[in-house]
Amino acid sequence: MFYQVFSPQPALREFVNNIMIFRLDMPAIGKNPTVVLPPLGEQCLYFYPLESPMSEYLDKEKIVKLSPSILVGPQVNRVKLTMPFHSYTVKVGFQPGGLFRILGIPMIEMVMDESLDSVYFLDKEIQFINEQLCELSDAKAIIKLVEGFLLKKAQQLRPALPVDKVLSLVHQKGGLMTVEDIAENACVSTRQLERLFQQRIGLQPRFFTRITRFAKAWRLKENNPQIKWTSIAYDCGYFDQMHLIRDFKAFCGSSPSVMEDEIKASSFTLGGQL
Repeated sequence: MFYQVFSPQPALREFVNNIMIFRLDMPAIGKNPTVVLPPLGEQCLYFYPLESPMSEYLDKEKIVKLSPSILVGPQVNRVKLTMPFHSYTVKVGFQPGGLFRILGIPMIEMVMDESLDSVYFLDKEIQFINEQLCELSDAKAIIKLVEGFLLKKAQQLRPALPVDKVLSLVHQKGGLMTVEDIAENACVSTRQLERLFQQRIGLQPRFFTRITRFAKAWRLKENNPQIKWTSIAYDCGYFDQMHLIRDFKAFCGSSPSVMEDEIKASSFTLGGQL
C-alpha cells in the first residue's frame, strides 16, 4: 500500500488544501478491502484511474458504484468504501469554500449523501486526466499532471472574501470557534454569514463547526486507537463525553463503541483522508 498526502504548490494553496495519492495492490483472495469514512466538511475531487470503489451509504443502506471521477461536497453521514484489490486513487482536497470559487455554484446544491460525477461540473478534460493517470506511477509526475489541471481552473477563480480566510481558520482550529467570532473575523453580520456559508460551504455555520470538531475526534481515535473517548472529548473541545456521544448519534446513528468496532473492522485506515 502506498499512501501520501502532498501540500500543493504555492499558486494553488489559496483554494487547494492537499493532494493525496493512494495505491493498493492486494492478492485477489477473499473479500475486497473496506474502509469506513467519517462525516467530513471537506469538499473534494477524486480520480479513480483504474477501477472505482463501491460506496455504501450506511444511513440509507444503499450501495452504488462510483464514477471514474467524482466531486464530494460536505459529507454529513459516514460512508463505507469497498475498494478493488488493485486500487488507485488521487484526491484533491479543497480549502473550505475553494470548490465554490472554482465552480460558482452554491454549495447548498451539492450537500447530499451521494457523490456527483465531476465530468458534469469540470468538463470532459476530467476523462483525459484519468486516462493519463493510468499511465503514471511516479508520484511527482502524478502531482504535476493534477496541479496543471488545477492551475487552469485557477484562471476562473472567484475573488476571495474575508470569510474565505476565516473558513480555513475554523478548519485549523478543529471547529472551535463561535458563530459570533466567525462573523466578527469575516467582517459581516451573523445573518450575512449564514448566506455566505450556504453559498461557499453548503452548511449553516454552527453545523459546519460541529461536523469539523466531530471529524477531528474521529481521526484522533482512528490514528490513536489506545486513547479513551473521554480524553478525545476533552482534546476536541467537547464539554463532556455525553456531548461527543450526542454528535455520534446525530452524525452516525450509533454510539462511539459501535463506530470503534467499525474502524477496527476496516482493512486499513487513512486518517479520514480517503
